[in-house]
Amino acid sequence: MPIALKQEQTPMAARTYRVGIVGAGQHVAYSSEVHSLRDDPSIPVRNTVVAGHAASLALMPNVEVVGICDLDPKRTERFKRAWSSKWPDLRLYSDYKEMLRSEDIDILTVATPDHLHADVAVHAAGTGVKGILCEKPIATSLSDADRIIEACDSNGVVLTVDHTKRWTAFYHEVREAVRSGAIGPVGTIVATLAGRKMLFRDGTHVIDAICFFAESDPVKVSAVVEEGFESWDRYRGSGIDDQDGEPGASGFIQFANGIRALYCGTGGTFPGTWLQISGPKGQVHVDAHEESAYVMTGNVEVGGVQRRNLIARPFQVQRIVAAYHEMIGLIERGGEGVSSGREARKTLQIILGFLKSHQEGGKLVPVPEAD
Repeated sequence: MPIALKQEQTPMAARTYRVGIVGAGQHVAYSSEVHSLRDDPSIPVRNTVVAGHAASLALMPNVEVVGICDLDPKRTERFKRAWSSKWPDLRLYSDYKEMLRSEDIDILTVATPDHLHADVAVHAAGTGVKGILCEKPIATSLSDADRIIEACDSNGVVLTVDHTKRWTAFYHEVREAVRSGAIGPVGTIVATLAGRKMLFRDGTHVIDAICFFAESDPVKVSAVVEEGFESWDRYRGSGIDDQDGEPGASGFIQFANGIRALYCGTGGTFPGTWLQISGPKGQVHVDAHEESAYVMTGNVEVGGVQRRNLIARPFQVQRIVAAYHEMIGLIERGGEGVSSGREARKTLQIILGFLKSHQEGGKLVPVPEAD
């Protein structure tokens, strides 16, 4: 389980960390996934999970957001109206380089459109920041992903990619059940993303979940993408949440440890995310949206199948809040985070491998190592 989920290992730091954010879209500015642009983003919605970056940072007394940058001044002004009571010294920028020069930033959040992460992160890594939290996917090309990873490595910067579910007690409860041998060695993983089809924007979460539970490097893939996206030999999207701007895909993944996985990401169906992790002794069924899971074991042929619900232990710090907690711990004490740049690169390899396979008629191909 990551250090961010072990409360006894995440004491609040004595110092205050200065945070800058590049990108002021809804996922950054708003408190929960149910807020709309008409709502006051600083007021949490009862019984919902805090999902936005600003709302998550607002829960942490050892951080201060000192700068927000976006090319759209309406977004930065809206952010300031929402959060200036929490961070009265917050300053607005349209140029991230100017913000980095002016604000002595410790942690930079990169929440630009998906294909624009690299230039921001690479530049920031050379300015003295201690940590970069990059939105998923890490990038839309392997060359950009590698530029980010190399810049952070060479400058001693902690790099974390926001595959948010990796900081949930639920995911770790499932993985601990698998690791304990409850179903025997994992043979297959079947994952379904329904209702949302965007391969890079949404599919990255589910493909990352496959990697999280497989705990191995992907080596080969095959896939087909939906009709109308025949030109997609590489990323050709706009980097925003546009359901018609990215393809869905169905694909096969072979991992170095022998695990084989199937992924199906489609629109126009009943929404949800489900995973089925199978071994010789049983299966784990996961509803990722509802955060519920059960282990099924026994002998199906003769009856006597047992079903055991998995109940995640409660933790006060999860999701994006935990990502920032973990980053501060890594800055102060070192170590490897639960969602490093190299882990995120595996997911991008699979996605780009799917596009490569589709271009070759859906045949089995090695995952790409470079563009």
